[in-house]
Order: sequence, then structure tokens, then C-alpha cells
Amino acid sequence: MSDNKENEGLRLLLILHNKWTLIANIRRHPQNSLILTSLLLVATSGIVLFSGVSINMTNNGNQAQAQVQEQQQQQQQQGVGQTKISRLWETPDDLKNPESVVYAPKQNVLFVSNIDGKPDQKDQSGFISKVSPSNGSIVELNWITGLNAPKGMAIYDNNNSSSRLYVSDITDLVEIDIGSGKIIKRFNAPGSTFLNDVALDDQGNIYVSDTVTNTIYKLDANAKDSNSTSLQAWLQSTQLKGPNGLHFDNAKNRLIVASLGDMSKPGAGIEVVDLKNKTISSLGKEGTTSPFGGLDGIESDATETRYYVTDNPAGKIYIVNADGTGYANLIDLHTKGAADLGFIPSQSVIIIPLMQENKLIAYKLLE
Repeated sequence: MSDNKENEGLRLLLILHNKWTLIANIRRHPQNSLILTSLLLVATSGIVLFSGVSINMTNNGNQAQAQVQEQQQQQQQQGVGQTKISRLWETPDDLKNPESVVYAPKQNVLFVSNIDGKPDQKDQSGFISKVSPSNGSIVELNWITGLNAPKGMAIYDNNNSSSRLYVSDITDLVEIDIGSGKIIKRFNAPGSTFLNDVALDDQGNIYVSDTVTNTIYKLDANAKDSNSTSLQAWLQSTQLKGPNGLHFDNAKNRLIVASLGDMSKPGAGIEVVDLKNKTISSLGKEGTTSPFGGLDGIESDATETRYYVTDNPAGKIYIVNADGTGYANLIDLHTKGAADLGFIPSQSVIIIPLMQENKLIAYKLLE
């Protein structure tokens, strides 16, 4: 591109040189002024014509760029449709850096993890709250205390025992008996530094992401009822790009990973892990048919055809086609810190923790 500009400049200089040469000749040889004047007109026309070509080339370039941007926007919107939202409620700002929220259908309550401090500091100031899903009132602020920096959560229901809440806590996975409200066991993740989200498959296996070490840990279903006190590194790869949010698509037997990227400079997309062979692939084309950013939480609709994904630093929630064919901006909160969202499929309600605002905010999806 720079070579073309240099060539155009040289041509203009040459034309200008010829122009002034003709003027000088007219002055020296007035008898030939008619011929020289005609040549001057040709040279001047060349300048105008050449300049016009240059302007057209610039305009065409701008038009082409605009067309590409329009095509990218159309690709993003393809198949996503127009989903309307209605704001339902928000909690008081009594929470402390809420990072994750999960809905417990049996108890009809929302559990909220509160970091209350630095996300990697073992200070025992973290806690779990209970919030009403109907109006956002805080049922019990300090339901479980003594944690460090609790983040992702998942609920395991077993008909033979009471429900369990599993919470990631920096280097441990904490098991809580929901009925009694007590911590039962802690499972350490060897080599971990920043455990983040938690997800369960339909077999009862638990998976936990470690954003810093690009690792996904696994707690086997049988290990939960044994004397085992540690998780196993199930998958470690730079292709995970700072794994944050986790979601199991049991129908397709795959694990969906919303990646944060480097913590100092967030930016990544959605990765798909095939459970059969642990191969990793990107969902769609990042930034075109799938979002790119500091992705945090991820949930799915009841049909597993769309994902709801938060972008933490951008304060946005995206709606994403599960086949990677398009996405759209669903909610723009105009504030940083949109973390690990919760979803109530039966009510089509999204609940978003706002870490910096110390509260939750709920929206109803209107198809």
C-alpha cells in the first residue's frame, strides 16, 4: 500500500514538472503559445484526472471497509433473533464482591458467593448468601462463612441424600450440605492457584476451571462418597486460553468453556472440549460469529441452542448460538464486573452478579 502511494506522488511531481516546463516555454517562445497552451491543458487535465482517481480509490477503500463491517455485524446477528428483556429486580448493595449465583430449585433460593476482598487471598472473609429469586430480597446474608474467595458454584442433587453445594475456593473445592448449612469436606486441587467456575455432568462428575494454570480439574462421581480429598488435573492446555466459565452440553457430550484470556489483558473466546477425546476447538469465529472479550460466566437455555455469556470488564451479556453461527449483545450494563451469571430456565430469568456494585440484578427474557 505504501509503495502505491509513493508511485502516485512521483507521477504527480512529474506532471507538475511538465506543467511548469510548458509555462516557461510559452514565455520564451510566444509564437508557439497556441501549441504549448494546448499541451498545458492536457497536463493540467492529467493532474485533475489523476487526483480524481486517487480520491475514488480512497472512497472505494472506505466503502469496502464499511461493507466488511456491515457483513460482520450481519453475521453476528444471524439466527440470533431479537430477544427482548425486562428488568425485574436488584438486591440491596449489602453483598460483598458477589462473583457467582446459582439457583436451587428444591429450595427455591439463590445461592451467592461473596469474595469480600482480593480474589486470590486466603483471608477467610468470603461467604455464601441466600437470596430470594422472586424479588431479590436477601434471605440470609452470612449463610456459610469462613471461606476465602469463593467463586463458581454448582448443585448436586441425589435422591439418596440431601443436596450438596460445591464451591471453588482458590485452591480447594468446598462441599456444603444444603440441608444443614454446614461445610462437609474440602477437596484440594494440586498445583492450582486460581480455581474459578464449577460444573457437573449428567453422571455426577464435577469439573473445576483454574484460570491461571489453564487447567480443568475433575472430581470423579465415586470420589465424592469416598475418603478422597483431592481433585485430579483432567485437562491442561494453553488452548483453553484462561478457562473461566464452564457449562456442560450433555446432549452433545461436550464441555463449553468461556475463556477470560490473560488476566492482565483479558481477551478470549468460547472453547469447546469434546469429552470423548479431549480435543479443543473454538466455537465459531471469535469476534465475528462468537464473542471475544474477558468472558466470565456461561449458561444455556433449556434447549441447549443458545448460551448466555458475560463479559466481565465490558459489563455485557451476550446471547450466542450454540452452533457458533452468530451472537448478539443482549444486555449492556454500562459498568464493569459482570461475573458468573445464574439462569432459571423455567422462568427465563437471568441473574447477574455485579462485583463492583455489590449486588445482583435480574432480567426476564421475552422471546
